[in-house]
Amino acid sequence: MKKALFVSAFLALAVSLATAGGAAESSANYAGYLAQLGTIAPPDEISVSEFIGKVDYSYPRAGGAFGVSAYTGHRQVSADGQEEIIVIGLQGNDLAFEELPPLNLVFVIDKSGSMSGDKMAWVKESFDVFLGRVRDKDFVSVVAFDSTAAVVFPSTQMRGKREEFRRAVKRIEAGGGTDLSAGAVLGYEQALVNFRKEYTNRVLFLTDGQGNSHGLFDMAETYRGMGIGISTIGLGYGYDSSLLKEVARRGGGSSRFISDRESMMEMFGSGLGRMVVPVAEDVSVEVVLSPGVELLGTWAYMHTPGDGYERYRFPAVHLGDYETIVMKIGLPAFGTAGTVTVGTVRTSYTGTDGRTATLPDIDIRVESVFAEASVDGISDAVVLRAGTMLRFAETLKGIGRDYHAKTASNKELIARVDTMKKELMNTAMRLDDTVYEEELDILENYLKILGGEDGMDDAAILHVWEDQEVHAAVADVPLIPRIEGLFREMVLDLRARGSIAIAVSGFAVNDGRQAGLCDLLDEMAEASFAGKFTMVDRRRIEQVMEEQKLTLTALVETATAIDVGRLLSAQYILTGTVIPMESSVVIFSRVIHVESAVVESAAQIIVPMSGEVKSLL
Repeated sequence: MKKALFVSAFLALAVSLATAGGAAESSANYAGYLAQLGTIAPPDEISVSEFIGKVDYSYPRAGGAFGVSAYTGHRQVSADGQEEIIVIGLQGNDLAFEELPPLNLVFVIDKSGSMSGDKMAWVKESFDVFLGRVRDKDFVSVVAFDSTAAVVFPSTQMRGKREEFRRAVKRIEAGGGTDLSAGAVLGYEQALVNFRKEYTNRVLFLTDGQGNSHGLFDMAETYRGMGIGISTIGLGYGYDSSLLKEVARRGGGSSRFISDRESMMEMFGSGLGRMVVPVAEDVSVEVVLSPGVELLGTWAYMHTPGDGYERYRFPAVHLGDYETIVMKIGLPAFGTAGTVTVGTVRTSYTGTDGRTATLPDIDIRVESVFAEASVDGISDAVVLRAGTMLRFAETLKGIGRDYHAKTASNKELIARVDTMKKELMNTAMRLDDTVYEEELDILENYLKILGGEDGMDDAAILHVWEDQEVHAAVADVPLIPRIEGLFREMVLDLRARGSIAIAVSGFAVNDGRQAGLCDLLDEMAEASFAGKFTMVDRRRIEQVMEEQKLTLTALVETATAIDVGRLLSAQYILTGTVIPMESSVVIFSRVIHVESAVVESAAQIIVPMSGEVKSLL
């Protein structure tokens, strides 16, 4: 199988696959929490799917209850066969809080001794945020538990009751053991007090520990069948993450991990809809692979393999929430050039009215081409984001496994941290995004832990951290074919968007200067796009940039590029940057949708710093 077109999904690093659920993202938050404490997370605490699910990939908003979108890592694939990555995204519809259906909520709060201090203070402060959002028509109750459970505020419609609620919550004091089951039993009882079919009936269960959990799974399933869901929140170090995630799964709810005050406030405020309001239930996504296409593996939430298809089930999709499926497939040798369908996505679900419904099928298509080399790494922005998170989670899992089993030296583990750091930084640069700040914080903490144990001083650790050099994935292909592959990928990506108007800015070196390589890229871009799209005249682009006192380098910033695109009345704007490094040169170009402000494509090539390239710089 020819690999030239799939040099590497992530800078020549091996790619795995996973599915992610926005409904369960606690593993990613927990790993960061442990790293801040100076602890490398054990492998069983790393759920790859939850790391992927943590990220909002800006899937298109749904017209109905929810929508489904499909993406491939590349628009062009080798006619001789290769591996490819597919991402399928589910996006729940969103509403303002005032537009939500009426709520019947029960907060079940752990008040055991370990909740004393900051944790209980966070809970009480968060209820103040909640009271600013809850409506008069909503029913709310609070149950608190330690070794026993008690009703703190009985199920009450909130008209005129906010101060009474606030006083009741303020009286909660931490102390005692942890009987999770007792809290759940009383919580469900309160949910039944004002249970109404037209309401969203939900228990929100918050704990920081472990304890008696007898019967929790059965309760979650039984009450879900009655129309009462449960969402779980783990707080701090030491809670039973596996238990809470399984309870939420069986109860048709979400599972979250909270590590700080700000996260708690967000969850009780703007994030409440994602926790409590389902827009669809019993969602089934079936991916039927075309003949000859091989599924190389899949990790999936409630995944069931079939004969020629894979089925993914989600108990519920919540308001404004998102779910992500990532698959790795092997494409056969097509033998001819042209558009090919590699799979079809079929979706069914149960609506809030109890009726079964389906969404239109989605055909997943790519362009089969004959070429020696194309882009380095994934070019579709959604797949790039998801794939990078997948690689990050797998790296943490591998580091945790080898660190705790002592099967690799700290030097070897530091090298893995360094490689993953460069990959995150490269992706962030291509997307002009700070989405990986938390992940980079984890790696920095890992470097400090491992380096400190290995006797590295602060200067040595800083030297490793500041090294951002990336190397060419393909060293034996001439420069011109590499550039042709880059623009062929961009053309195919833009063609898939239909008839468009695009402004193509010139390439610039990242330090602001112009160079012969930039001129070459500009000429090849114009030749590649000419006659295929409605293009904004370059003189008009230059006029706007002069009026705005902008350089080409300024267009690397997404916000600036969008502003220029709007002035030019373009639907899309394409920007390009050349980044010289010691032994290689990164050339990347991104496509930005002007109206949505979303980077939709970020293709790159990495070429060696050859004599030819040096002369062009």
